[in-house]
Order: sequence, then C-alpha cells, then structure tokens
Amino acid sequence: MSGRTSACIKRFIGKHMKKNMKTLIAGSNRLPNVVPSRGGWVREWQRWTPYAAVAWSLLYAALGLYWALIGQGFPYAPENTSDIMEPLLGRLGPGVTWTVVLLAGIPAAAVGTAMLRGVRSRALRPMVITAGALLAGVLLLLTTSLGLLVKLGYLPYILFRLISGAEVGSYLEGYTRWTTVHQLLCLTGGFLWLAATLSYARRSEDACQYCGRRDGPEGWTSPNKAARWGRMAVAVAMVAPVFYALTRYAWALGFPLGMSEEQFRLGQESGKWVLGALFLGNFCLVGAITMLGLVQRWGEVFPRWMIGLSGRRAPIALAIVPAALVSVLLIVGGIGIWSAFGQMVAASVSVVEIIFQLGPTLLFPVWGLALAVATLGYYYRRRGACSGCGRGAPGEIGSTIVGEGT
Repeated sequence: MSGRTSACIKRFIGKHMKKNMKTLIAGSNRLPNVVPSRGGWVREWQRWTPYAAVAWSLLYAALGLYWALIGQGFPYAPENTSDIMEPLLGRLGPGVTWTVVLLAGIPAAAVGTAMLRGVRSRALRPMVITAGALLAGVLLLLTTSLGLLVKLGYLPYILFRLISGAEVGSYLEGYTRWTTVHQLLCLTGGFLWLAATLSYARRSEDACQYCGRRDGPEGWTSPNKAARWGRMAVAVAMVAPVFYALTRYAWALGFPLGMSEEQFRLGQESGKWVLGALFLGNFCLVGAITMLGLVQRWGEVFPRWMIGLSGRRAPIALAIVPAALVSVLLIVGGIGIWSAFGQMVAASVSVVEIIFQLGPTLLFPVWGLALAVATLGYYYRRRGACSGCGRGAPGEIGSTIVGEGT
C-alpha cells in the first residue's frame, strides 16, 4: 500500500470518527440515552420525565374510568361553572371537560410512548410535539384555578397562626379537599408533560439532550443577551407585586383608596387591612425583592449573611423550580380574574375602585408571563458550557458557574 493511499485512508477514518463522535455527544435518536451522568434526579430530568408523564396519564385514565363508572369525585361540578375560584376547564361545559379528561389518559399515554420510541418521521414528529405541548398547556392553565394562588398567598398567615398556637384547622381544610388535590395532580402532570415534550424535541432533532444546543451561534440564548432581556423582564414583573403591596399598606395606614367609607370602616374594625398589609402585602413585596435575585449576583452566589452557605454557588434549580411554579399560578389566577372582569366592573362604584381594588390583580397575567421570561433568562445566563457536548459560553459570572444544570 502506497504512502499516499495510507494517508487517504487515515483521513477518511479520522473524519468519520470525528463526525460520529459529535453525533454521539449531541444525543442522537439512535442512542437516546447517551447523556452524561451528573447525579441528582432534578438534573437528570430528561431521563425520567418521559416515563413519568406516561405513568401519570395511565393513572389519570384509571381516575377517568372510575369517575365514569362510579360517578363520585369528579372535580368539575356543574354548579361551579361561574365561580372564578374554580378551574376554567369546568366552565366550558361537560362535553369539553370529559373530552379533556379522556384525551389526557390513554391517548396521551400513546403519545408519550411514541416519544419514548423516538419517532422521527417528518409527518409525525410535529404532531407528537404539538400534542405534548397542548396537553401540558391544558393541564397547567385550564385544570388549575385562582384558588391555588390564593392558598399560596395565605400560607404565611397560616404559618403565623400555627406558630402562635391559634386554630388553623378551618384554614387547612381547603388544602386537603379533593378538588385542591386534583388541581395539584394536574399541575404536576402539566410540568411532567412539558418536560417530556422538551426532552423528545431535543432528542429527535439531534440536539444535545442535556442542554438542547446544536452547532452554530447561541443567538438570543447567549449569556450576555439573556442577561439583557432578563433584566427587562424582571423590571416588568416587579410592577404588579409592588402596586399590590402599596394598596395594602395604604389601607392599613388609613387611606381608603378605591373603597367606600362603610366598607373601609368595617375592614378597620375587623383588622382586615392590617392583616392584609402584614401578610399579603409583605408576601408580595418579598416576592418582588426575591425576583431581583434572577438578575443580581446574590441570586447566583449565596451572600455573606447566609451562615454555612456564604460564597457557595446557588443551585439553578433553587430559583427555577419555585419561579416556574409561581409564574404558572399567577397566569392562571390572572386569567380567572379577567374572566370575571365584567361582573367585577359592574359591581364597582367608581373608576378609582377599579384601579386600586382590581388593578393590581388584573396585572397578575403580566406578572406571571414576565416572571416566566425572567426565569428563562436566568437559566440561559447561568447554565454555562455544557459538560456533555462542550457547547456554549461560560456563565455570566465566569468560571464559578460552569456546566449546564449546576
């Protein structure tokens, strides 16, 4: 064999080995499980969430069969179709409600099975992704209600009563009702299906299954650009909670903004406005301050006053998980409030009342969407270079944050 022929063979082998190695690292469909072992079930969500989504749908199919045969425990009562504290799905009528319940069971499990099998057909892939995304959206936005957001807002007050030894049984009763448990079940299913769909979309387009990157520039997801639009999103997100807190503080201090004299006097006598400022107002204000952590250094590295954690990196999931949950609840709550906007305006006596009593809550959808965008910006800014495929720029604070998902 001549030297020239030998050199050509070596170049051919080297070229194809390099190409195959890139495909392997990126997580091709032929080897869907090739994901770096990083430890921790949160960090390895792309491994187990597709299986969990299928299991969730099978469980929901069993619940649907039980409701159809026994008729007990069905969470969408006809008499609650006008209650803004109830899920929006229940207001669309029994036909739509039962269609969603049935589709979220066996048909959804079939879609999840197609995801697990790695369907790559040009005709089927968009349909599978669309079905998964729609199911996630319905579960997150239509099967949950404003009531969940209200229960979250009253948690500080319940904890205060618990610590002070006051009675909390009547308050906790709402958290243990089947309708509330069902909403939490659907909320869990929505996030599972969202994660499963994202995992399948990455795997089926030869992107890195762990970080979702492909060859080429990062564009708007680069750390610098994500920091820029993330800051704008945080600024928008802070308007609603600060406005809400200011109205509660004003009422507690004796300024009846948007309220009739009699209504304001009754609230003063019962202590309602003081409690509203202490718990709901402060809760929203703390939430607004916490959102600053999505764009400030103390949201990335624990500050000095946190004894035992000072100087250590804050896990990305510590910010993303609760922020994602709150953003969904805010959007859902805002949709519920807007759905009854006509009724509330008709019951109002003045424009001032609409502005100061309804205004802060009407901004909840904006707050939720902006918080979701800010959370995504935080993720893109913090994730750094992927230790699985090697793609990506270092995180914004440099070498202290390296490795997607840390």
